[in-house]
Amino acid sequence: MAQPDTSQVDKVLRQTEVITAAGIALGSLEYLMRPKHFEESGLLSWQVGRTKYRWTSKKSADVLNPLFKPPGIQCLIGIRLAAASALVAPRATPAVRTAAVAYLAITNWLLHIRNSYGTDGTDHMNMLVYAALTVSKLFPHDRKAKELCTMFIAAQSVLSYVAAGAAKAVSPYWRDGSAMTGVFRTHTYGQRHVGRLFKKFPLLAKAGGWGTIVGEMSFPLALLGGKKAAVATLATGAAFHAGNAAFMGLNRFLWAFCGTYPAVMHHSRSFRKS
Repeated sequence: MAQPDTSQVDKVLRQTEVITAAGIALGSLEYLMRPKHFEESGLLSWQVGRTKYRWTSKKSADVLNPLFKPPGIQCLIGIRLAAASALVAPRATPAVRTAAVAYLAITNWLLHIRNSYGTDGTDHMNMLVYAALTVSKLFPHDRKAKELCTMFIAAQSVLSYVAAGAAKAVSPYWRDGSAMTGVFRTHTYGQRHVGRLFKKFPLLAKAGGWGTIVGEMSFPLALLGGKKAAVATLATGAAFHAGNAAFMGLNRFLWAFCGTYPAVMHHSRSFRKS
């Protein structure tokens, strides 16, 4: 019996792997360049971080110490770097890619436990995307199963933008622009000259706040609109994340969220055909 043609959905999944893996490799390098953060007195000390959850505070959770304390945590992240690099490599075999995806999926959750402070939307998106990618590997010849995986990724992408936009829309600080001014005046995410510009021209800050709200809440157009609307929405999203990477240092968002765009575009075409 002839196997169903999975070439198109395989291409979408492969693009998702490559783009998101590039971001994971970048994040892994950042962690490895700051080994002191994982020490007892560091910002990401396991002795402190484990107190967030009741179960990790118990004596029985000491079994995690070899993995979550140095040098175990550096080994875990170093292998993540190797796995992500394998996914980016064009000649990696299917078996290698499957193992790499599964490892990244598992360690996404482990790092969520280990680094419970300081995580962001990138980590959450990667957890969901790699769970879907792992499921797709379990059905190598099942086109419907793979389509469901890409549908999940696309839906999660749209939901993330809409939820972020809605949360900002109900905030008076985003509506009046003060959130934009405040964010760019912070030490972690700020740019002093941008913060001063927004403070000097509050209407510009207000326009930036509303532009972010409208842009995020209109993201469903990428899935439900026509081809031009889809391309324009995704291009705007990519530019938004590139700007955040340049001005706020949120470089991992660019890879994690743009990595969902192939799935969004794939199902956008499906909606247009139906």
